[in-house]
Amino acid sequence: MNLIEALADGVGPRTAGSSAASEASELVARAFRELGLEPRFQEFELLAYDADEPELVVEGERWAAGPCMYAHPFDGAGTVRRIGQQRSPVGDTMLPVFAVVDAGGREAARLLTSPFSTGAIPFMSAHVHITTPPTAFVSAHDSGRLEDGMRVRLKVGGRFLPGRIERNVIADIPGRDTDHVVVGAHYDSVWRGPGAVDNASGVEGVRRIGEALAGRRLERGVRLVAFAAEEIKLTGSRYYVDEARLRGAFDRTAAMVNLDCIAHGEKLNILASPGATLERATDIAAELGLLDRYELVTGPATGGVDSHWFAEHGIPAVTVLHFPYDEYHLPEDTAALVDERLLGDAVELGLALVEAQL
Repeated sequence: MNLIEALADGVGPRTAGSSAASEASELVARAFRELGLEPRFQEFELLAYDADEPELVVEGERWAAGPCMYAHPFDGAGTVRRIGQQRSPVGDTMLPVFAVVDAGGREAARLLTSPFSTGAIPFMSAHVHITTPPTAFVSAHDSGRLEDGMRVRLKVGGRFLPGRIERNVIADIPGRDTDHVVVGAHYDSVWRGPGAVDNASGVEGVRRIGEALAGRRLERGVRLVAFAAEEIKLTGSRYYVDEARLRGAFDRTAAMVNLDCIAHGEKLNILASPGATLERATDIAAELGLLDRYELVTGPATGGVDSHWFAEHGIPAVTVLHFPYDEYHLPEDTAALVDERLLGDAVELGLALVEAQL
């Protein structure tokens, strides 16, 4: 099974807590079974969210806007006021933040700058689910056009959906030792996003690494994990790590390799922690000849990627990406974007990183 085709074309958009996400988890489990493995589901309850398309009019002109997941509703008018800035989820870029101020002087809603892509993308705010104010995202280009005092009309809305069930999909390749290396990728996507690159490509990469290792005699085991609900603040990977720590199993995690957006993009990104792990990962990429083909971006394994929770708790962790790309989080993120060479190179690097821990 090619999981890019199965998830992006066969299922399509698969937001956390949706029936499409459940269908995607079954397909991933089936792909793991095809490798001769016995997958299991790690289930957890989720407050899901079904976003409406925002409506944004600035000085009488309709602007493109992306929904902010878990935003509270708003339908009204006001004026723009720049109130500050926030750091991009990955990297050091600072992004302008604007308020929509009503006639009484109250900050009634917010306009955030999309951190990636060329469009106004669906994303989350810096706030947690229950405290997210009425918010919409605008593109970086349109953010640069906003000025204090501009008149705006904004409508945002959505439905909070309690009691939904999400599932991480887990399959183990046993080793002689009880320790294991986690190889992970998230399988959910965003509102209206088929998510071929983000992140059906990563899940396909995990499948290919599993295919290369299944049946081999390994010193340490390898655990394949397809994480749910990454697009809502890394919820699936956080649940996995929290449960492992609670049950005393986290000490058996030797390392973590995460694949995210690996089939399209401008630069090879290696995000790794601690520093020695980043140095070793970069050396491996050089040994494979990847630094001759790609411009390299490096950073810590924390931020907006599923390696975050592992690195936060002291596990050597690496995320491999090809990033950025213009279609990120947009409906145009389809299988037509997939570059098999980029995908193959990322899988080769991921496999080498895993083997370095085995």
